[in-house]
Amino acid sequence: MRIELSLSRKIAIAIAIGLLVLIAIGVVSYRSIHEFVRSAAIVTQSQAILTFLGQVESDIVTAESEARGYVISGDERYLTLYQTARDEVESDLRQLQQLVIDPEIRRLVNEMERLIRERLERLKKTVAIRKLEGIEAVVVVAGPGKKVMDEVRRVIMSIEDKEEKLLKDRDQQARMMANRTTLIIVLGSLLAILLAAFSTIIIIADIAHRERLEREVLEISEREQRRIGQDLHDGVCQHLTGISLLCRSLQQKLGERAAAEAAAAERITHLINEGIEQTRRVTQGLHPVASEPGGLMLALQALAASVHGVDQLTCTFDCPAPIAIPDQMIATHLYRIAQEAVQNAIRHARPNTIIIRLLADEERIAMLVSDDGLGLPAERPRKGLGLEIMAYRANTLGARLEIRPGAERGTVVRCILPREALLGP
Repeated sequence: MRIELSLSRKIAIAIAIGLLVLIAIGVVSYRSIHEFVRSAAIVTQSQAILTFLGQVESDIVTAESEARGYVISGDERYLTLYQTARDEVESDLRQLQQLVIDPEIRRLVNEMERLIRERLERLKKTVAIRKLEGIEAVVVVAGPGKKVMDEVRRVIMSIEDKEEKLLKDRDQQARMMANRTTLIIVLGSLLAILLAAFSTIIIIADIAHRERLEREVLEISEREQRRIGQDLHDGVCQHLTGISLLCRSLQQKLGERAAAEAAAAERITHLINEGIEQTRRVTQGLHPVASEPGGLMLALQALAASVHGVDQLTCTFDCPAPIAIPDQMIATHLYRIAQEAVQNAIRHARPNTIIIRLLADEERIAMLVSDDGLGLPAERPRKGLGLEIMAYRANTLGARLEIRPGAERGTVVRCILPREALLGP
């Protein structure tokens, strides 16, 4: 339990750090995008202001040119073009007032508008005098138009300079923001990758540690079972055997005296012998594989013999050539897998025949338990505890466990153990 909590805590810490990194990247990215959008809007606005400034200058020049054409020639067509140019100037000025936000630029735009309106008013007066009094009267009222236009151009140039400077500053800020965002995203991504790698290493190490502990617990359990079996065999069985011999001697003595208690002594002796047999069976179950290289073959043969004949069931053991497994722990795990497979077949498949095979070649050892029973169901049920334990034992050995339908009917459980697993870690 402590291992599980430790792993969960480490995973939680890794996830929390990862989330903080992602949140930081998200915040920086959001601020950068917001700043980029704002900069793009300002750039668009500045470009529009520059465009309208050019139009204003062009339209006021056109208005002056058309007004001059009318004054000189008196042709009414110039008045139509002059009025159109005036309307365009008014429209450009309204658009500029709506676009300008910066206070300094707004001040310059207001000054430019004042000068332009002053010039338009003078043009209007000149055109009106030309209509009423002729060209000679125009010479008298004409003012310094060039000076006013020079002032207008100066103000327009000032606005353009400020807008270009603003564009340049925005471009520089955008570059700095892009570089900063790129740096943070790259560093954050590297940190996230390192964190993921570190978390993966921790998880793999903890899983390996847990599997090692589970394997040690299983091995300790098997050793403890063997110890208990050995104690029962060397202790209880020997003790009961001694009591049985004493009872048998007592029975013989009572029989020689023709005592009525002789039958009771015989009954006690029989019960003690049954107790010895039951203890030996328990001992064999706790310690099924003998501590010798051929112990697995003997144990599987005994397993087949113990099942053979039960409910008219035929169970055989087939091992074409002797197979030595010196590691008793490995042999015990293989025996337990075979034992569970046989019990599963008896409980669920209702077979007539079960065959336990032990085969080997230069690279691997294969143990198969096949039956001619009902076979696997069409819908596989949730894996039971017995199958889980079988799979875990195989995984502990470094073996591969396969459960498949038989060639004609029934089920085949196959456990494949590489020979290199016998060499140990």
